[in-house]
Amino acid sequence: MSRLRRRVATVGCVLLSSLVAFDAGGQRASSASATPATLGDSVRVLTMALLDVTVIDALERLSGAARMNIVWQQASLGARADRRVSCRVDRGMPEAMLRCITRAADLDYYRLSSGTYVVIAAAEAPTQWASLGGFVVDANTGAALPSARVQLAEAPSWITAGNDGVFTVARLRPGRYGMTVRALGYRPYTATLDIPARTARRIRIALQRTEAAIHPIVINGIRAGDASAALGASVIDDSATRHVIGPALFLPGAVAPLGVTRRDGTGDLHLQGGDVGEHPWRLDGIPLYDVTTLSGFLGVVSPLVVDRITVHRAGFGAAVGSFSSGAIDLTQGLGGTAATSGVSTDVAIDPLTATARVTSPLTVGQASGRVMLAARTGLWQWTAPSAMVRAVRHWSTPDPVLLARVSDFGVVPGMEQLERTQYATSIGDESVSVNDVHAAATLDWGTAQSLSVSAFTTAQGIAYRGTAPDNGLATLRTEDAYNWRATGAQLTHRWLLGASVRQRVQLRTSRHALVHDASMAMSSASLAVSGGERNKMEESTLAADWRWTVSNRVSADIGTEISRANSSLHLANRVLQPLAMTTSVWRGALFADVTTQLRATLFADAGLRVTQLQSGRTYAEPRVSLRGESGARGVPWSWRLSGGGYHQFVTQFDVASTMPVAFVPNVRFWLPSDGASPVAQAWHVAAEGVWRPAAGWEVRGESYAKWMPSIPLFDYGVLYRANGAAGATAPRTAMDFVRSMNGRAMGAGVRVIRDARLRGGYWRHELAYDAGWALRRFPSRFNEQMQPPPWLEPHRVLFVSELTPVRSITIAARARGVVGRPWALRQVYYDLFSAAPDRAGLPIDLPGEMTRPAILEADVGATWTRRVRSSTVVLGMSVTNVLNRANVLDYGLIKTAAGGYDMVPRLLPRRVPAVTLELRP
Repeated sequence: MSRLRRRVATVGCVLLSSLVAFDAGGQRASSASATPATLGDSVRVLTMALLDVTVIDALERLSGAARMNIVWQQASLGARADRRVSCRVDRGMPEAMLRCITRAADLDYYRLSSGTYVVIAAAEAPTQWASLGGFVVDANTGAALPSARVQLAEAPSWITAGNDGVFTVARLRPGRYGMTVRALGYRPYTATLDIPARTARRIRIALQRTEAAIHPIVINGIRAGDASAALGASVIDDSATRHVIGPALFLPGAVAPLGVTRRDGTGDLHLQGGDVGEHPWRLDGIPLYDVTTLSGFLGVVSPLVVDRITVHRAGFGAAVGSFSSGAIDLTQGLGGTAATSGVSTDVAIDPLTATARVTSPLTVGQASGRVMLAARTGLWQWTAPSAMVRAVRHWSTPDPVLLARVSDFGVVPGMEQLERTQYATSIGDESVSVNDVHAAATLDWGTAQSLSVSAFTTAQGIAYRGTAPDNGLATLRTEDAYNWRATGAQLTHRWLLGASVRQRVQLRTSRHALVHDASMAMSSASLAVSGGERNKMEESTLAADWRWTVSNRVSADIGTEISRANSSLHLANRVLQPLAMTTSVWRGALFADVTTQLRATLFADAGLRVTQLQSGRTYAEPRVSLRGESGARGVPWSWRLSGGGYHQFVTQFDVASTMPVAFVPNVRFWLPSDGASPVAQAWHVAAEGVWRPAAGWEVRGESYAKWMPSIPLFDYGVLYRANGAAGATAPRTAMDFVRSMNGRAMGAGVRVIRDARLRGGYWRHELAYDAGWALRRFPSRFNEQMQPPPWLEPHRVLFVSELTPVRSITIAARARGVVGRPWALRQVYYDLFSAAPDRAGLPIDLPGEMTRPAILEADVGATWTRRVRSSTVVLGMSVTNVLNRANVLDYGLIKTAAGGYDMVPRLLPRRVPAVTLELRP
């Protein structure tokens, strides 16, 4: 018991000392409005009212009235110590009053084990983040402005709009922001935005165009504000687009994008060692076929309706698609300028075509937008330059050696010895026809939704009908006619979900058809041959994708699509086994691209595309890139390294025309693969960089390497065997005449650009050099040794100079040289005779060992611009091949009297003067 008594006495002493400490250390203040209810010496309940008193005064009164030990450090409370509070407690616990006081003053407290209350500054509440997103568009046309920069005054850097004009800021502190939006060629836009907490603010910003004395815009992968993001693609804007898809006539504004080669004679574009069918064309997402043929005489797309061309080169991301070399995207414009927001009309006339475009505002219910209608027709029969007419007739002249080898005309004595020039005097009737119509419209609902629709239809034709006079053997009559028809349409809905997710859904379809008829007759010998080809390609796709700004450092593109492709083919000639087949294939794809900002100027892109064909076979394509730049502002240099795997599920084949008078050298057809027939496969590694060492100077460079383990190619040998071998069966499926071969390609290019502004004008020089190397195996030909492809240009040099001495005049000059082109003979020789059972002594060596002479050419041109009332008149004059040099396209053969063969050149057009006229609103 004595031990228990001692413990109780000890506890009592401790409690007594605590009370003494409370009385001594507490800061007491009496209040007439406080009524404590006590039990002994402690306060259990309290009734107290405080009205507009300072925090310090409130704490002192509560401490005294409730007999609470409340302590604080005034320095830690800061400005909160001077805040005034009003609180009331009716018969409540004293701690309830303390809680009211601290909350009202944005303070906090905690209780020590001794019972003392310590008042402290409250921890900062979590930020209630907001987000901002929107579209940046042209005020007159509604077209997206991908180069727009959005600057928030309080933000450390600007935001760059994507290719569809969308910008997003995922995490933004609530408050008021000053905003400035800029785009090249547009007036800056300024506004003040109030962004409440926990909201997703969406806005639509329409910029007004402004006149500026600048050259046509060519962006080889650099975009202000996000320099490294656009590397790997060439963006060609404004009037420069017509030099890529229009006639091969030079005008000021010609461009030389990295890795892009335009093949002489056909006008086909080739990307970094790839065949023309390995980088499909798309117009607003619609797949196109035969976009350019015959030096740009023809084209599915009217150049006047195209405002932007984006060329995706080696190392492109998963969202671009599945193609073994690259892709070329064309974007239609809806016209209009800063001078007019109403109806506007554009007219363009060149020596080959006349085009008109009309655009007008459009209102449907609560939605507003713009509509465009354009039409083009050919002028060949009235205005074709004489040099081009002579070239067409020269190319269409029958080749006597081919004539004798692929027809019964070989029984005519001396047929192979005929001079080609003997047929050049033929009375010919060549025609080139182009007719197309384009229509497009866009509608916007508020700030978050837009709907766009576009469609086109085109009919093109090339025909040559000739009669060669009797030259001692016979009178030869020839006819060769090609007719192409194409249609396409797309419907796209864009929706900004919240402020960080952009949704796009598109339905697109296209149809392409070719009809080719050819015949030859030799009257005195009673001989005649004829042939023809038919092919059709249809493709329809439903696609959806979502661009999600996960945070200020992470963004993602996620999408899916399902497609159906139908192809039909009919080939008939006297050399190869006839083909007749149809193919229909379904395929589906999923893809994702994720971009992560690793550091302030270092970014990583990782993507995956997975495609499944209706056969059940699945193909995965991983893609990755690392890119960086010197800084967010100025950007004196930027770089990008990329690589990945690529497949292609619709393959283009070029089959040599067996008619010796063929104006078009190949007949093209397309086959979709179901996984049973070969699928194209490639691996890319690419590097690209841009350096701006000083104001007005720019150096661009690229290098690439491609490994192609699978290249589906047409096997001439199979069709020869099927035609001549006893018991051989005709091919019935693509597997019977298509073989998978392999190849590789490497290359590099550099551009040095110097530009400067003059008083009232502008000048620009560009020096370009490209080197390329490529090898492929060709089935049944060249003993299947690796050979360079026919389009390869091993060395290419280009120099462009533009001068605008005054605002209304631009003078330009261009010089180019191409060295080392292989495949010296007409391609039909290699295609038809290299795989033939018997070449009968024709001097056909390996194409890599037979090179053509260098192409050297100089062009000059000028434009004059003048405002006439409400229109702007642009008059252009140019001379292509101003030195009148005889550049060799390729060679044909002629048999000599000694029994050998001589090579006879086919020439590119000589000097071609041209005048163009354009009327703009």
